[in-house]
Amino acid sequence: MSETSPIDPFTPAIHLIYAPPSLEFPTDESLAESLTISDPGLDPQSIHLTRSMDNPNRFLGELRFSDQRVQIAGLPNPLPLEIINRTIHVSPWQPQIRAAMRQHRSHLSLVYAGDSPSPIAQMIALYRAAAALWNENLLGIVNENAWTAHPPADFLDPDHLAAYQDHLPFILWIGYVKFYLDRERYWLVTKGHHIFDVPDLASLVTNAAEEENTINRFTEIFYYIYENDVAVVAGDSLELASSGEKLALGEVTEHPDWLMGPSGTLVVSPLKKEN
Repeated sequence: MSETSPIDPFTPAIHLIYAPPSLEFPTDESLAESLTISDPGLDPQSIHLTRSMDNPNRFLGELRFSDQRVQIAGLPNPLPLEIINRTIHVSPWQPQIRAAMRQHRSHLSLVYAGDSPSPIAQMIALYRAAAALWNENLLGIVNENAWTAHPPADFLDPDHLAAYQDHLPFILWIGYVKFYLDRERYWLVTKGHHIFDVPDLASLVTNAAEEENTINRFTEIFYYIYENDVAVVAGDSLELASSGEKLALGEVTEHPDWLMGPSGTLVVSPLKKEN
C-alpha cells in the first residue's frame, strides 16, 4: 500500500486524523504497550512493526499482532476535500465536533491486511491499531467506506473495544446519509453494510419524526441478514420480529449515484396490504 493508492471499497479501512501538520508515530515500545492495554490477552511477542518509511513527512509500515495485519500510510496533509465532504460533513455529530475534525492537518490511513474471515474482527483489529496510535492530537476517525466519521471520545477504550464483538457499534461503523428531494422529503440510506456482506438499505422519509424508526428497521434487517447469512433480493418481503411489521424490499429506481452501494441497495417500504 502507498499513501496515494485508492482503498478497495470491500477492504475494511479507516483514516486517523490529527491536528498538527506533521506525523508523530510512537516508538515500537510505546506502540506495543498501548496494544497490550487495548487487548490484555495479546501476546507481546506477537507484535511486530515494519517501518518502510518513517519521518515527519511520510510514513509507510505494517503492524502485526496476534494473527492480524494492518497496513499503515500517512502524510502531513489533510484528507482530500472530496473525502472530507462525504464523511465528516455528513456525519451525525454536533457542528463544533465536525468543524474540529475538518481542521485536521495530517492523517494516517489504516487498511486491514490480515486473514480473519470475520468483518467484525477485521474492524476491531483496525480499532485496536487506532487505539495504539492515539495521542492528544487525534481529532477523529474517518470511515470512507461508510461515509462517516466520529471523534475519538472514549470509543477506543479497552472496554468499548471488547464490547464491539457482541454489540456492533452502528453509530461508528455505519453511515446514515440523507439525500434531500425537497425541504421535507429525503432518502435515508445506509453506507458501509457491504463490508459485512450485507446490502445497503434505503427508505424515503416524508416525516423527520420517522427517522429513528427507520434506522431501527435498518438495524434489525441488518442483523437478520448478517447473523443468519441469508440472501435477500428485490421482490422479497419480511416481517420484523420486534414489531410484526411487514416490509417490502424493492429495487433502487432513482438516484442510483446516491443510493446504490458497492453490494447493491434495497429499498425498504411498508408492505402494501392486499384488498
